[in-house]
Amino acid sequence: MFRNRDIEAIKVLLKEIGKDRYEGALKDAGLLEQRPISMSGFYVEYRTDTQDINLYYRYPSNTEFFIMPVLGFWGVPHKNWEMHRKE
Repeated sequence: MFRNRDIEAIKVLLKEIGKDRYEGALKDAGLLEQRPISMSGFYVEYRTDTQDINLYYRYPSNTEFFIMPVLGFWGVPHKNWEMHRKE
């Protein structure tokens, strides 16, 4: 799997997603009451086995939450991907 934590690229992606779609995804994920705290917790993950590209958030307590799929958005980062072993 590959992860991208480029904050500037993720800001562009979040702008493209828009407030309504983003808040809807937070509601679906059950995070509306416990919104993401800072930009540093966001990352985009590409899974090579499923070809999925998803937006996640990791809280300072190391709890990770899936927010929404982002495959098909123009703002998906092109640079700064890091390979990670599947856990």
